[in-house]
Amino acid sequence: MWTLRGTAIVLFFLWLFLDGTVVFRRKSAKSESRDRFSLWAIMLGNMIAWVAGIYLAYTPYGVIHPTVPVQIAGLIIMGIGILVRSIAVAQLGRFHTPNVAVLADHQVVDSGLYHYIRHPSYLGALIAFLGCGLALGNWLSLLIIMAISIAVYLYRIHEEETALSTVLGESYESYRRRTKRLIPGVY
Repeated sequence: MWTLRGTAIVLFFLWLFLDGTVVFRRKSAKSESRDRFSLWAIMLGNMIAWVAGIYLAYTPYGVIHPTVPVQIAGLIIMGIGILVRSIAVAQLGRFHTPNVAVLADHQVVDSGLYHYIRHPSYLGALIAFLGCGLALGNWLSLLIIMAISIAVYLYRIHEEETALSTVLGESYESYRRRTKRLIPGVY
């Protein structure tokens, strides 16, 4: 019998494949990489989180009750996160690369979702991970996925903001002063 958990896993990995296909076509070799292993941290950290989360979802420990309504809510939240990330990637256009790199003609994008927060694509990914964790129907899965993912994305944000501040100077600093990182008006 096919389950909501199985549906969530298939949809999640299908999205990761499609997202990776779009994003990695934009990897910038034309500029100096300022990544400092943040791409590897995201890839490795998230893979560990997803494998552990999926494994825990199939154990009797940490089962969320009532399971089905939470899983349905998780699938909806995952869809919202995927939508937010997809819009953010499209709005940033060619400046969105998987590695931290600043292009020669790089400019601050402060329209669309970027008008409200500096890292909407990361917010979208984290919302999708939250939804997937809920759709797995297990509190331990949710906890491990979110703890590791948040940690690696915060490291990535630090590296990215350092690079952008260094290269773009006052235009990026001005943008930083008027926007939050991930949550409008909060953080």
